[in-house]
Amino acid sequence: MLENDMVDTCYKYFLSNSDDFEFIVREVPFLSRCIDLVLVTKDYKTVTIEFKIKNWREALAQAKNHKLGADKSYICLPEKSPSIKLLELLDKEQIGLYLYNPSAPCIIAEYYPAPDNAKKISAFNDLLVRTTATIYENTCIDPFSKKNIGSASRSSRDASK
Repeated sequence: MLENDMVDTCYKYFLSNSDDFEFIVREVPFLSRCIDLVLVTKDYKTVTIEFKIKNWREALAQAKNHKLGADKSYICLPEKSPSIKLLELLDKEQIGLYLYNPSAPCIIAEYYPAPDNAKKISAFNDLLVRTTATIYENTCIDPFSKKNIGSASRSSRDASK
């Protein structure tokens, strides 16, 4: 399994299983990095998810960066019992955890909820919402379902056809 496969599968899962989001976009540029998946709720709250197959410490560092502009920030790892150290750091950094299991009915399950981020910077939050909306608007929209069937990355557009 590749990290990109995890992101693609979860992206498609969110598209087909949730009406809670206004935008769902892959690979969103933010402060010299790219966020794997950004979900913007209908009331414009931002949820970011950083996917990793192994190095959860790197995912945690990236998710901390997302918190500069996100309302909630998560990491997503393949399903297994998280270590005590990981759970302690998630609590300390106020970052949530999703677990990925492609053979489960719910392939991405919230294991540890992310609290609302009271320390986000408004200008960065506005930038994140605007960037996500712009990417969404510049991708292919299915006029019948009103769902985003493309994404910022070429692999998702190709997979959707």
